[in-house]
Amino acid sequence: MGDSVNTTYRNDLKFGYKVNIPVFSEISTTEVTPGTEPTAQDAVGTPVSITVDKWREATVEISEMSNIEDFAGYLDNAAKGAAYAISKYVDTTLGALFSTLSASSVYGSDGQTFTDDILLGIIETLDESDVPDDGNRVVITDPSGRVDMLKIDKFIKTDYVREASVPTGKIGSIYNMPVRITNNLTAATTGNYGVVMHRDALGLVIQSQPRSRTFDLGWKFITRVITDVIFGVGELRDAYGKAFYTRSK
Repeated sequence: MGDSVNTTYRNDLKFGYKVNIPVFSEISTTEVTPGTEPTAQDAVGTPVSITVDKWREATVEISEMSNIEDFAGYLDNAAKGAAYAISKYVDTTLGALFSTLSASSVYGSDGQTFTDDILLGIIETLDESDVPDDGNRVVITDPSGRVDMLKIDKFIKTDYVREASVPTGKIGSIYNMPVRITNNLTAATTGNYGVVMHRDALGLVIQSQPRSRTFDLGWKFITRVITDVIFGVGELRDAYGKAFYTRSK
């Protein structure tokens, strides 16, 4: 979900750093008075400070007694598995913020079936809050949400969409918003917290390249691969997203 939010990449991040992300304010107009210099406005509102307070690692190792033919392949795939674990944790951390948007107001009732009316209701809420419909909105839900969407004719029939969803089982874009499916949402009681949001609703500050290092621990007869990442997340614009309940976990 990292590319669905406002993401700042830094090479020199350290644990405890605070990174300010500018949040631009709305510009107003004034009447022109000939001969009078206009007053300039500061487009940057109050910046949001995100603390880099997450430092996570995933470590794998292999014994030198293992089959040497499998050695390189194991380390390569194990390193990929560690990188995936790091990415999953970043996703889970972002997902925990969905229900805090819109003053922690969640649309609908826990365990509800996702419907077109739910999506249109949230879109109306975002529109009324002046959230830009500029191609940067996204729908993020879980597998139960995808199944619910596949039962809605408007989302799958070629009368409404460019590509047929039934043959592939995939939902592309709905109302100018891509649909993302994940198992990393935060659980409610029956379902999870999905979200419809603009990318500027949340911020992610993360290392440009998470570190992956290999150590030959000869005195222990093992090789160890350590992957770590430093990042921080935070809410940028509360009204730029609205969480909803999904049907099941």
